[in-house]
Amino acid sequence: MDELERINQASFPECERNSITDLFDSGKDGNLDMLGIFTDEQLSGFFTVRKYRRLRYLAYFAVSPDKRCQGIGSAALKKLKEFYPECQIVCEFEAPEDKAYNNDIRLRRKALYLRNGFSSSGWYSFYDETEFEIACTGGELDMTAFQGFITYLNTIVPDHIPDPYKK
Repeated sequence: MDELERINQASFPECERNSITDLFDSGKDGNLDMLGIFTDEQLSGFFTVRKYRRLRYLAYFAVSPDKRCQGIGSAALKKLKEFYPECQIVCEFEAPEDKAYNNDIRLRRKALYLRNGFSSSGWYSFYDETEFEIACTGGELDMTAFQGFITYLNTIVPDHIPDPYKK
């Protein structure tokens, strides 16, 4: 737990971060998977995946700062798609914005997802004063399933709820 929390603290801004304990607690209904990413038998990152029917929402994806830029993220995303072969995986990432102080990171993050089997959906959301782009595997975003997921998510964690829109 301590190592998960260390990676969590180093990977997400405070406004987007929940403690590992709170994440585990929010999954008491059985619809949350916490998946470790290991290299050389050492915890190098984690996924937090919310499950809703055949949709898997990638709520958190973190790689330890000292393990980044080594191909671990790409390898982990490949394994994630293999772990959920019959499901559409949906993620959100900070939308690139020329004026954003971290636009280089936003562009790299988007490129990571796009080169690893995710497609831009054309949908966005906005919360915590940040615009997020929604991407998914398996072709076009199943908006009916995603809207159902949002309704479900609102019953267990009422903050950080996507409100999708197109531009």
